[in-house]
Amino acid sequence: MKNLAQDLWEFYSDVPSLACHAAIELDNLIRGKSTGLNAVIQLAEVISQDMALSKSDATGIISSAYLDSATAVALNYAIADSNLSTTPNELPKLITETRQVVQCLIRVVENPKRALEEEPDKVNQLKYFCLALSKRALALEVPQYQEESQHPYRR
Repeated sequence: MKNLAQDLWEFYSDVPSLACHAAIELDNLIRGKSTGLNAVIQLAEVISQDMALSKSDATGIISSAYLDSATAVALNYAIADSNLSTTPNELPKLITETRQVVQCLIRVVENPKRALEEEPDKVNQLKYFCLALSKRALALEVPQYQEESQHPYRR
C-alpha cells in the first residue's frame, strides 16, 4: 500500500497539480472534512526548494544562481492574485513574502484546528493562493512536445 501512495505522490510532484491538490485539502479543512494535509506540506517543501529559501550567503542575500525564475514569476502572480500581501516588485521582497507563505502553510499543517480558530481568513487566503499558484504555474509550463505542421508544404 505504501508503494501505491508513493506512486500517487510522484504523479502530483509537478507544481500545478500539487498546488491544486493542496487547495482541495485546505478547502476540505475549511469545510470540516479534512482527510489530511499531505499535499500542503509537500507544496511548502517544493516552494522552499525551488525558491532556494534556505540557500543564502554570509550576508543573508540569496544568490540568483539558485533561483528558479519560472517559479518566482508564478509565485509573484499567485501572491498578488490571492491578496496575501502587496505585490512584491523586487526579488528580496518576493523571497520574504514567499518565506511568510511557506511558514503559514507549515503552521496550518502543524495545528489545523488552531489555525482555523485563530485565523480562518488566512487559511482561506492560503487556499486561494494554492489555486492561483496552480493556474499561474500551469500557464508558465513549457509544453512537453512541439507540434509540427502535417501539411507537406509547411515542413
